[in-house]
Order: sequence, then structure tokens, then C-alpha cells
Amino acid sequence: MTRRNSKRRRSRRITLIYLTVIIVLSGIAFTYQQADKYLQRQLTRFKLDNIHITGNHILSRQDILDLCGLPPGKKSLMHVNPITVARQLRQSPFVKNASVVRSLPATLRIRIEERKPVAFIYGRGLNLIDDQGYLLPVPQKERRWNLPLISGIKESLGMLGERTTSAKALKGVEILSYLHFMHSPLYELVSEINMKKWRRPILRLTRGGAVVKISPDNYQENLFILDGYVTKYLNWSELATIEYIDIRFKDQLIVKEKRG
Repeated sequence: MTRRNSKRRRSRRITLIYLTVIIVLSGIAFTYQQADKYLQRQLTRFKLDNIHITGNHILSRQDILDLCGLPPGKKSLMHVNPITVARQLRQSPFVKNASVVRSLPATLRIRIEERKPVAFIYGRGLNLIDDQGYLLPVPQKERRWNLPLISGIKESLGMLGERTTSAKALKGVEILSYLHFMHSPLYELVSEINMKKWRRPILRLTRGGAVVKISPDNYQENLFILDGYVTKYLNWSELATIEYIDIRFKDQLIVKEKRG
């Protein structure tokens, strides 16, 4: 009799344990379900209502929105992956770098670092090139570009959006970058760099089209001498009378005037 009562008590304890486990698991499942509903409600509150864009000068706001595919108000901000958006923006040849951050409750902040063209260049049509030699298409929207032309290059320039494979094009960019670095009025005077002959790069100046002959190996020294001549001795009204200026020879500057 005692043994039978002991079995009954053990059976009741096991039943109670099972019931307790079931109740606890049910409570956990209910709590999880309620928490999930709460989080989903919170997520729907963070609607993407505003996209703040800075740093763009060449690309329009619409260009950037088209690249990242994020019209405001269409999805939750928390469902936007900033890394993915930044990667999509870098697909544009004009985007050097991009950073994207979420700003609660409803703003996505995009900062663009664009490539800055320094010259026009021909290669399968007219393109732009930046100070690192990256080839850029000419934007379709109307804009005035007061930039010199790198000309005389017959070999392939490479693919748009990538760094040019042409050594001549890179040398032309290098010369232009040095002119800019000098903070010289020469930078505004140069309308063209002709790289047809590797050993004889030619600069063509505005206000009459005078030619400047430089050495590809000593162009820094050449341009330093030319800068001194332009800033100290050259009368701007006389620029149109000059046929060429030759500064390829050490410590010499040869000026030939146009006939007549």
C-alpha cells in the first residue's frame, strides 16, 4: 500500500514538473511574440523621411538618389544598409568616396567626395580626367567647364571610371597638377597640353595661342623659369605677338615673336 502511494506521489510530481515546464515555455513564447510585435511597431516608426546629401557638385541630388535607389518615405530607416548604399554610390565614376550613416528617427546622411576634373581629353570622344588620372564622362547636364585640353594622344586611354593606361595622359595630368601646385598665373593661361611627341610636350597659351616648349624630364624647372618671366617681365598685351617660348635648355628662355 505504501509502495503504491509512493508511485502516485512520484507521478504527480512528474506531472507538475511537465506542467510547469509547459507553462514557462508558453510564457517565454508569448513574451517573445509580444516583444517581436513591439519591435516591429518601433521599426515602422523610423520611416525614411529625409535624405541629407552633402559634397556633391557635379552629380545632382536626383543622380545620387538614382544610384542608391532610396526614395524617401518608402521604407524603414532601420532596413537601410549604409555599407550597401555607399558601395552603390561608388559605382559612379564621379564618386571618389562616399560615407552613409543613419540618423534616427528618420534621416539618412550621405556625404559624397567627388573626383575633380582638371582637363578635357580625347579618347572615344571627349572625356574628362581628374588629378589622379581617372577618366570621367562629360556630364549630360549643362555646365561650363573652364578646363584645358590634353591632346595629341593616339593610344587607348583605358576604361571610363578607371585610371588611364596612357603614360602620355598621365604626364599631361602631372604637368597640370604642378602648375596648380605653383599657384602661378600660368595655370589660367594654359589652354592645351599637346602630348603628341613624348620628348617635346607643348603648352598652348590663351590670348593668341603662343606655344611653350618644355622638357618632360625637367618640366618643373622649365615652368619655374617661365613663371618668373610671365610674372615679372611679360606685358599681357604682348602675349598675342609671341609665336613660341622655348625653355627646354638649362637657364635659358628663348622667345620668338610672330612675323609681321
